[in-house]
Amino acid sequence: MAAASSLQVIYERVFGQQHRGWRGVLRFVVWAGVLFGILAAESVISQPVGAAGGPVAQGLVTYAGTAAFFWWTMHFLLAGRVPRRLLPAAVVTALLRIGLGLFSAVYFSSAIISDSRLYGTIGVVFTLPIWFIAIGAVIVLGAVGGATWDRRKDKAARGHQDRIIRSQG
Repeated sequence: MAAASSLQVIYERVFGQQHRGWRGVLRFVVWAGVLFGILAAESVISQPVGAAGGPVAQGLVTYAGTAAFFWWTMHFLLAGRVPRRLLPAAVVTALLRIGLGLFSAVYFSSAIISDSRLYGTIGVVFTLPIWFIAIGAVIVLGAVGGATWDRRKDKAARGHQDRIIRSQG
């Protein structure tokens, strides 16, 4: 529930919404339940999708699912207050999340093994905060990047409309 509350605060700040605080406790519980359900579903379908379509199909399904989950997360935690502007943020967040997944497969696997050998069990604990910081950066940068992308797109569209109006007038 604390993670959902933190996500809500991040998304409220990025999208310029009034902070709702803990009024949405039920939303936090529902969000956590959906997250656990999605993680369970991913663990069940990941292997069959990979076997049927190969790593490219598995990557595309993972990307689409991740983007859909982050869109729904933003929409749900913001209580539908930002209807149209969430898709770019979800797309950017999913891209960053896939990138972190690829980086994690290369870096964190060997780092955990190395730290475990050097420091024992506590060595694993040294590596995990780095991953938590990285996932936090993915979430924040994805939301900010998507919101910035959307604002620039709107600004360009308004500039284009202004040019059309001036050329007609």
